[in-house]
Amino acid sequence: MTGLSRRLTWLLALAFWAVCSLGVGAAAWLHIRHVQNQAMGSALARAEIASRAVEQMLMRSFEAIDGIHEQAEARQRLLVLGQAQAVAAIEAQFKGIADQARFGVRQVAVIGTDGILAWSSVPGWTPVNLTDRPHFQGPRDASGHQPYISIPLIGRTTAQWSVQVTRRIDDGTGRFAGVAVVSLDPIALVRALQELQLGEGRRIRILRQDGVVIADSEDRPELGIRLEAEDPLRRALALAPNGRAEATSPGGLRLIGYQSLEGVPLVVELSLDAAAELASIDFVAPSISAAATAICLLLLAAIALSISWLEHSRTQQDLVQARRDRESVLERLAHAQRMESLGRLAGGIAHDFNNVLQAAIGGAKLIARRSADPGIRKLAEMVISAGERGASVTQRLLAFARRGQLRAEAIEIAPLFEGLREVLSHTLGAIVEVRVAVAPDLPPAMADRGQLEAVLINLAVNARDAMRSMGGGRLVLGAVLDNIGEGRPGLAPGRYLRLDVSDSGSGMDAATLAQAAEPFFTTKPKDQGTGLGLAMATGFAQQSGGTLAIDSAPGKGTRVTLWLPEADEVTLRRSPPPHAGAELPEGARVLLVDDEPLVRRLLAEWLRERGLVVVEAEGGRDALALLARETAFDLMITDLAMPGMNGLQLIEAIRLGQPRLPALLLTGHPGDADATVLRLVSEAGAFTMLRKPVAPEAVLAGCAALLLPQPTP
Repeated sequence: MTGLSRRLTWLLALAFWAVCSLGVGAAAWLHIRHVQNQAMGSALARAEIASRAVEQMLMRSFEAIDGIHEQAEARQRLLVLGQAQAVAAIEAQFKGIADQARFGVRQVAVIGTDGILAWSSVPGWTPVNLTDRPHFQGPRDASGHQPYISIPLIGRTTAQWSVQVTRRIDDGTGRFAGVAVVSLDPIALVRALQELQLGEGRRIRILRQDGVVIADSEDRPELGIRLEAEDPLRRALALAPNGRAEATSPGGLRLIGYQSLEGVPLVVELSLDAAAELASIDFVAPSISAAATAICLLLLAAIALSISWLEHSRTQQDLVQARRDRESVLERLAHAQRMESLGRLAGGIAHDFNNVLQAAIGGAKLIARRSADPGIRKLAEMVISAGERGASVTQRLLAFARRGQLRAEAIEIAPLFEGLREVLSHTLGAIVEVRVAVAPDLPPAMADRGQLEAVLINLAVNARDAMRSMGGGRLVLGAVLDNIGEGRPGLAPGRYLRLDVSDSGSGMDAATLAQAAEPFFTTKPKDQGTGLGLAMATGFAQQSGGTLAIDSAPGKGTRVTLWLPEADEVTLRRSPPPHAGAELPEGARVLLVDDEPLVRRLLAEWLRERGLVVVEAEGGRDALALLARETAFDLMITDLAMPGMNGLQLIEAIRLGQPRLPALLLTGHPGDADATVLRLVSEAGAFTMLRKPVAPEAVLAGCAALLLPQPTP
């Protein structure tokens, strides 16, 4: 071979090697890009799924807000028809929603057709001109009922940061009749987004369709800013209402998933930091480059194929897990909202029913007192007995709704259990052996004695029913002191009395146990159980500062555990001193305030029979007007729940001018007003609170406690 041939051969070999090297390098580079694109696609899919989960959570909230708007429209139509009582009932519901701050609600309001605020749930509101506000102009000029979302602004009525969700109100003919307003707290919405804890580099924003930021999960959110028209999210929205996008920011590339809410002009955006999401595949490029220079193309392809398979598998697993997480979040949210709605419904029903029972029991007792006919007195006593049974049902409903009034006191558990053992040994029958197992030297528990006894007896009756199919068994009432540290759900760290009610009955399977504490769930035959027992016990435990747990298995019996806080050195007793049957001062003047005419008239009759001079008022504002004309009253009796001004607000307003006027408060459920009640108890003026339905004798005893001189200790 000549020198020229050798050189040509080397050149051809070098050229072939160069071509092969370039081919291997190009193949490696293309595969690296493919893996990166797959990883970015996986991250975008996760962002899109997460944004859908947040979108579903928001839609549930706006379904509730839409219900408030519907009630506001109903209020306006009832107002036109002159149905004042129905209007007041709807307004009272608005106040309850605003007081509980559900969905971050600051205010429920109605703007009139002239742009002037016509009504608000904020106490002490005054008419303000809102004609210049876009959240009035938008619904006024719209033709449909889609809600209008304002930018975050300072509300003229609440004087706080708010996002106004408004909707047009039409009269029966489709003409403009005003605007319904629900004011949301944007900071509460920010906190809700932060509680999702999505992880490092992940961010959620809620925006209007025009790019104004309503809420941002970042630590220092900039609310109310508007995204530029060239922002990647706004460009993507112009093409499709839902989807994915990429954006370059000062911190690097971000991957965006977004969803538009159906029927609501809002967008949920979830963005991920691309560098953080791709960090898990940083090893891919060096691995493939090293393989390309060290091994043959077949091995390189095998490695690349393996890496692709692994990434694809991880992507599929992430998608499956994301779907499971979303379904779990939606299920928990739906359950919590159902229980909260049921609790509010139970509390409202119990409150209204207490007023009915107050009138029925009071009227029946007045008939029994005035009638000399034994037959009529017997019928009146039957009505009284039925009313008292109804009152026990309302107390169960209030305990389930966590709105009942608890009279907390220090309770020694050992004597309580011994007394219950004697009672239960006779009432449960010979088939049940009742035992008591109480640890020595137990400190007292802090609870309402009557409610605790009712809960324990209810649990004992349930245990007897569970043991009846076994031919009988053993019921054990146990108590020990339990020191609770960090980490136990439902209990703050501290010392608790742990009460156990254990039986040797048939037990419950997992499905029954999961539903046992739900309201109205029961395994008993029809007419033998309401299903409120365990729900009432759970509500009582939580309202007392403790919790409740159930442990059961088929054939192994059931143990219900109740934790109650240890009694502190000072306990609050709200019961008035015993003055039953005491002679009231003749001619003492009483101001009686109640918006229920029947309840008010019956109470007035009882008071007048005892020699008191009674002046009646239909509500708080009427009472203030009476006091402005004449101040010579010795006592005021008022209901708590009244439209416009409730009983506590009335007492506080009167005590600005007459700080020592004694006050007797009647209520069905004062739970939300406990802090105000405690302050009134500590002030100079005498104060007593009684729970409806209250016997007229108890009202007279309360009047005596406030009007007569207190006995010296």
